[in-house]
Amino acid sequence: MPFNRVIAVVTDDPSDINTVSRAADIVRDDHGHLYVIYVIKVERHLDLDAEIEDQIGRGEQVLHRSERLARLARSDIDSQLLQAREIGPAVVHEAVVRDADAIVIGTSYPTEYGSFSLGKDIPYILEHAPCDVILWREHNSAARPLARTPRDGR
Repeated sequence: MPFNRVIAVVTDDPSDINTVSRAADIVRDDHGHLYVIYVIKVERHLDLDAEIEDQIGRGEQVLHRSERLARLARSDIDSQLLQAREIGPAVVHEAVVRDADAIVIGTSYPTEYGSFSLGKDIPYILEHAPCDVILWREHNSAARPLARTPRDGR
């Protein structure tokens, strides 16, 4: 299946490098178009279009870095800074508007209260996306390898 329109979601997480690289590889192979999006989560006590300068600056830096990482022709990539109450619905909305063939999203090894957790944005995207979703989860470098037992029972 060709992936002509792919959305890469960046979050200023170490996984962004692999997220953008994989998304760029997918569109490069199919001569498609990459949309890189960064969503600023706006707290409820602020207007949705509030000027949150520090977060806007951070988002623009992440998008510029992502454009360089993608190594695609300028005509094959667009980046967009969005503001929304929740990240998951904003990503799904962009996928609908852009008629995306796939969403690529990444995460480090996320934990909540000491246990692995994807939070609420990634499960929302996995459940509601109108297209394929490719999830890149970074290796947990803090995890201990499982104990191995010899095959011969010794």
